[in-house]
Amino acid sequence: MAQRFESDDPKRAAALAFVRDVAENRGHVSDGSVEEVRQAGYTDEQVIEMIANVALTTFSNYFNETIGTEVDLPVPVEPVHG
Repeated sequence: MAQRFESDDPKRAAALAFVRDVAENRGHVSDGSVEEVRQAGYTDEQVIEMIANVALTTFSNYFNETIGTEVDLPVPVEPVHG
């Protein structure tokens, strides 16, 4: 679920919504977005860590795309419901 930025846990859902906002808007998030993640119970230090993780993942993706890193991990399969 986290890969889809979803969680049944409200605190975790707030963190996922925030990092999605950071990633999709390239860091241009509203004050309200920051306040929502703080209101969910995250400290400023934890918010900074979330932003740093988005930045590190972005850097890693750019690097791997630029040099053509071969992906050797299996492609995740969506669970079958029904």
